[in-house]
Amino acid sequence: MSYPATITIDRPERIANWRPIGQMILVIPHYVFLHTAMNIAASLTAVYAWFAVLFTGNLPPGVAAFHATYVRYRARTFSYMVSLTDKYPPFDVSPSSEDPGGAGISVSVSPRLEGRNRLSVLFRFIVPFAWLTLIGMLGLMFGFASLPAWVWIVELVLGAVLIPGAIFSGVAWVISSIAQLLGLLAVIFTGRWPAGLFRLAAGWVRVDARLWAYSMLLTDEYPPFSID
Repeated sequence: MSYPATITIDRPERIANWRPIGQMILVIPHYVFLHTAMNIAASLTAVYAWFAVLFTGNLPPGVAAFHATYVRYRARTFSYMVSLTDKYPPFDVSPSSEDPGGAGISVSVSPRLEGRNRLSVLFRFIVPFAWLTLIGMLGLMFGFASLPAWVWIVELVLGAVLIPGAIFSGVAWVISSIAQLLGLLAVIFTGRWPAGLFRLAAGWVRVDARLWAYSMLLTDEYPPFSID
């Protein structure tokens, strides 16, 4: 499928039976790094990118390269975590649109730097509000003061363009999760990924990468409603 973010995952011919459990443990450093340093850095640069594109119509090349790296790092981490690949992802955060290879999954992005659609960018200011959503959830769980209603309204309005893609991503995640569970059982007992289950299991990784490429303002082309 043609899209400015291209995700290719190579299905291993054989995979060691221990990997479905072992890789869930081995991936922990990447998972923690992704959800701490990388998420914080991506949130800050996303705010900068939003204002830059909104006021100038251009996406700074350095920010685009880092956002492509962020999308790639997510895809590599999640792919290894569920044993879609047996190649350990490198701790490589060098800003680059082109995938350097060597991780069993390739994520190359063709960012659009100039002539951007400012109207669609206006309604993609979502990353900072993801943190507000987390704060709101913690408030409900631990009895903190709840966020005012206007915050949620602003979140929905400024993230409105992303809502259909996010819903599709959620559906794809459920389908992929079931396929991943069945596929990992197959790997444990046979050492092979069934082709059909692998396609479904890899589907959410592709959907997530394309949605984040769009969310991080790398393209104005809406991500397709497809897992391929």
